[in-house]
Amino acid sequence: MLVPLSLMCSGCGGDGKTLAEKLAEDPEKKILEDAGYVKKDIKRPPAGLPPPSDEEFKAWDRKDPEGEKHLHKFDKANLKKMLGYFGELECFRDEMKKEGAKGAGAEPGSPTEEQWYQFKQNFIPLVNTWQQRLFSNEPRILEKSKLIGHFLEAHELVMHGYPDAFNNNDQNAVAQADAHWLIIENKITKYLKNITDEPLPKPDLNDPKQKEAHDKFCLATLNPPKNTGKAKVKHVGGGGRGAKKLNMGED
Repeated sequence: MLVPLSLMCSGCGGDGKTLAEKLAEDPEKKILEDAGYVKKDIKRPPAGLPPPSDEEFKAWDRKDPEGEKHLHKFDKANLKKMLGYFGELECFRDEMKKEGAKGAGAEPGSPTEEQWYQFKQNFIPLVNTWQQRLFSNEPRILEKSKLIGHFLEAHELVMHGYPDAFNNNDQNAVAQADAHWLIIENKITKYLKNITDEPLPKPDLNDPKQKEAHDKFCLATLNPPKNTGKAKVKHVGGGGRGAKKLNMGED
């Protein structure tokens, strides 16, 4: 008489499991379970529940009601410095328009066209470096200021809008760039009304003193101090024996 193997080994190991059950077990899973690493089933919401309402989504996507006020506070506290940045952009724009008007429509290969080319080769990197220096000096300016968005819009015009218009000798494009610049100024003027009674500064170039100050400011903007990239060592303390301090930003 033959007896099934499963019945013969029904008591093997003393755990009441048959041989077939033991062979079907996953030893790795058992080791993990014994060690306490049990994979839990993901609990999913019951089927048939309605999706979140628009009101619920809005509640989850809540915005800080003080967020705009934080930007106002920073811009107001740093107004002179921030408007100084825009003043520098105005200097760049004026220089670009002056040289662009000279080079627009110049015959390819002519001295005038070469002069315009050389100007762009030097000027565009200068304007680009201005932005890099701004972000280096103000690493979180994009989070803190609302004015900076208008400044970057003006920077884009100087870097691309005006050069492209003059390259193509397109006076309509130049006029559009001028109109775009005026829109940026209007945006800044409108925003300033929220934080100060002072208007956007505009020097009267017919006034000799104001023109002299403006020219001096633009001269410094167009000729920033050069950084050789070499770290100079300064000694802090008397006799040159004090602690060494690296100066990375001065010539």
